[in-house]
Amino acid sequence: MTNFEQIADLERRYLLQTYNRYPVAFERGKGVFLYDAEGKKYLDFVSGLGVNALGHAHPRIIKTIREQSARLVHISNLYYHEYQGRLAEKLATLSGLDRVFFSNSGTEAIEGSIKLARLASHRVGGLEKSRLIGLEGSYHGRTFGAMSLTGQDKYRKGFEPLLEEVVTAAKACSVACRAAPPSRKRSTHQASSSRSVASWRISIRSRSSSTRSNVVWVAPEICSPSSRSA
Repeated sequence: MTNFEQIADLERRYLLQTYNRYPVAFERGKGVFLYDAEGKKYLDFVSGLGVNALGHAHPRIIKTIREQSARLVHISNLYYHEYQGRLAEKLATLSGLDRVFFSNSGTEAIEGSIKLARLASHRVGGLEKSRLIGLEGSYHGRTFGAMSLTGQDKYRKGFEPLLEEVVTAAKACSVACRAAPPSRKRSTHQASSSRSVASWRISIRSRSSSTRSNVVWVAPEICSPSSRSA
């Protein structure tokens, strides 16, 4: 049995098979290249899918990790440390938004967005203002709320019943806004499709429609080139 076969066999025996993996096992990386167990070189085009596109073995990143790991690796959110606020400030400044919420994954970011949308809508329309609207063909993650908004049956099948008051729209947000007109209170709006990109014109029009309808407009960017976000 080869080294790759041993690695694959061990995973098959002890790891839940949630992904269909390619038949390759990587041992190291350098820059934009990866190297498998046999030393074969690959150009890495896949960064961004559940990972950060930081390249491999960058000397500045290695130096920073080494220095920080010798001081402090991880502490609870119950305590302060010097970097979290600085990173939040930088992200808020770059995005033009007021505040930042850090999460461990894209699907957790979506769950946080759902909670914020529900909370904001209840404040203006009461408990009846609770409908969530997503786009057909979208993908938001594999947690329960994110799966409920995902507009692809293959990800939802077998896990029903999912969240109630969820509607999927065939096109971008302007269609979804019509599904929840201002006269109805049930109009919390999750308007997004992480795997299909709406034009800026449609996005701006749907954002304006959402504001007029007292609808919360959420625009996730799940698989971006450098990170996962919402």
